[in-house]
Amino acid sequence: MSAFLTSDLNEADALLDLSNIVRDDRLGGRGPADLIRVERVGEALASLYGAARAAMLAVADNSLLARNDLFLLPRQRRTVRSWAESGLILTADKADFPLLRIAEETGLPVITRDRFTGHRREFTWLNGSDDAVLEPRTDRHGEVSLHHVTLHTKDEWQISVSEENDLLVQQGLTKRVEALDRFWSCPEPRCPRHDPAKGSFVLLPRVRGGHLVCDQHGLEMADLGPRPRIAQLKIMRDGREVHRFPVAEGTPVTAGRSPGPADLTPFLDETTRRGVSRAHLRFDLDGPQLTITDLSRNGTTLIRRDGTRHDLRGGTRPFSVGDRARIHPTLEIIRSGRRYPAELAIERVPPRPEEPPPPTVAF
Repeated sequence: MSAFLTSDLNEADALLDLSNIVRDDRLGGRGPADLIRVERVGEALASLYGAARAAMLAVADNSLLARNDLFLLPRQRRTVRSWAESGLILTADKADFPLLRIAEETGLPVITRDRFTGHRREFTWLNGSDDAVLEPRTDRHGEVSLHHVTLHTKDEWQISVSEENDLLVQQGLTKRVEALDRFWSCPEPRCPRHDPAKGSFVLLPRVRGGHLVCDQHGLEMADLGPRPRIAQLKIMRDGREVHRFPVAEGTPVTAGRSPGPADLTPFLDETTRRGVSRAHLRFDLDGPQLTITDLSRNGTTLIRRDGTRHDLRGGTRPFSVGDRARIHPTLEIIRSGRRYPAELAIERVPPRPEEPPPPTVAF
């Protein structure tokens, strides 16, 4: 297998998403991971280019080296570790970023089944590219071939969904998503995860050995109880995100020309300001259901994920992932595709007091 690998960019014909390929059981082999899959895509690359031999520069996630349950054959696990120690392959917590950085600098395609949807903001050149990714495919006889795929432009909500999924995979939380409904504390008092109720941000724990641990200190996290539900919304101007704000369960947020977390004034000019009310929209989160209510004089267009449009004037509708509230042709509010914004370093709304404050008495 190492005959297809190189650490010299000048020799490489393509980049290899090693973790993605060795885990792809459609390429033959046995078990969750098998190095025979590297050999098969290497042969397919040589065939694609009509060469006797093709070389790939490989990048792997650190988890490929750390996990003992991936390779059925211990010698394959030792082989991957020896490749990393000798510098034959590059390793990173998440291989996507170095892969795409090298691809951007060299123009080399990446052999993977990944579409890198969660990285379309950092690497905008991916959108519409038809030569960035070589996808391995297997015919009915088991023969592997490589094919260029077009990376179609993704909507903002699709990028958010993919970003969240990438982070959950990185932290090992894809099978422990119920943990994201709770606050977790690191026992180390100096850790930013020690008191999540006081911090502006909550950081994700990592799964290690079946336990939730602190990334920084490796200590098992303590369960501090349930966290409030929060939905994340984004203000988009001319298709670009300019601001984001959270809506906490039981705490409505009004968007418009009034001061507050969803103040639209900075994103309006003289022309658009006339069409936006001081209280234009209200967002309410009740359990998993987020609703949008139009409070304006001029109305709002609700554009569903499937493209259907509704005149929201004076009405209330559910506001789902992928929906857009068009206040003006250049200004929209959309819902993020992330389900767990509080855990993904999004500023949290302070909790409401249990009882109203006592009245102020003036003398």
